[in-house]
Amino acid sequence: MDIEIFLQIMFFVFGALIGSFLNVCIVRLPRNASVVFPASHCPQCQAPIHWFDNIPLVSFLVLGARCRACRKPIPWRYVLVEGITALFFLWSYISFGLSWALVPALTLVGGLIVASFVDLEWRIIPDEISVGGMWVGVVLSLFFPALHKGPAFNVLATGSITAFILAGVCMALHGLKLLKFKVPLAQEDRQIFILGGALLAWQWAAMTLTRALPHVALPLAALADALQGAIIGGCVLWLTGLIGEVIISKRVVTEFDFKGVVDDPEALLKAFHAQGYVDAQGNLQRVFRDVKAAGDLVLPPCVEAHRADIFEILHAVDEGGVMGWGDVKLLAMAGAFLGWQSVLLAFFIAPFFGAAFGLVKMARRQDSAIAYGPFLAIGIVVALYRGDSLMRWLLAMYGMN
Repeated sequence: MDIEIFLQIMFFVFGALIGSFLNVCIVRLPRNASVVFPASHCPQCQAPIHWFDNIPLVSFLVLGARCRACRKPIPWRYVLVEGITALFFLWSYISFGLSWALVPALTLVGGLIVASFVDLEWRIIPDEISVGGMWVGVVLSLFFPALHKGPAFNVLATGSITAFILAGVCMALHGLKLLKFKVPLAQEDRQIFILGGALLAWQWAAMTLTRALPHVALPLAALADALQGAIIGGCVLWLTGLIGEVIISKRVVTEFDFKGVVDDPEALLKAFHAQGYVDAQGNLQRVFRDVKAAGDLVLPPCVEAHRADIFEILHAVDEGGVMGWGDVKLLAMAGAFLGWQSVLLAFFIAPFFGAAFGLVKMARRQDSAIAYGPFLAIGIVVALYRGDSLMRWLLAMYGMN
């Protein structure tokens, strides 16, 4: 067999195996469960899954898409994730060859697949993927700098200036939002400001050291690019949300906000509507804003045990609403892998897909809130595999090199 064909088959098979593990992450991370223990089992009858029933792609077809023990249907998501992961691993090998760029590229793709499928079902993106992935991307840039392609000092200087400007504007607008809605500076806000300041300082130090230490300039330049990408990727999406939050006063509550908290989110929303907390579209009303404590909420007896959680969720929606923190963190993660130029390209590509989907939902009179993570993932994937050619084409349109 030709060695090239053999390698392509191996990457496809390896991708399918990784996809099987990603399925475990997709099921367990939103439930705060371990992805290691217990061993694979049917989520419906809890029967353990034997190794011969856990062969990616193959077992699904052999079993006829049903559990061997209880004969209940196996969701198509399992084989879909395995197939998508296998194809992306193959595509990554074809795009990058046997280069060091494969390591961060495959890591990023795996994180995007988990984030997308979790966001579609739960409307959340686990911090283990976004925040953890951001730090993984920063570390990998130092040891595997090939994906960043050694950005020149003038590129890093432009990225540094952009990062400082975006961070400053975000802090100012966040302050305006707090004043407008009369909410205090939360502990999470302080943590984000401290982290942002640290990242700004580290990227400036790494950029400066690229000139002072020319013998290690390549990994240091990649590190600076990764840090700038994390800052700019997070800030540019945060800024988009902040502009909407300052201008738009509506806050929409959906059943996804309470998924995993109560057994029947739809019934809870109907109860909110009956009490005047939300209108028919789920927009929070002034009636809710007059509620000052969890004990004052009027709720059905069946959710009494979750009163504090429900109150906290409603307040979180009331203070935010336009762009979720999960999306901000996801683009920051992508920036750590791709660098600041490519993450900006991903940021501008994603709305073309997200806006089209949102318009379809509005036309069908569904709620306008969408899981934006998968559309960000599409933009990130395009930037990862075709970012260089796209940027060259865009620059050529304006007569630039």
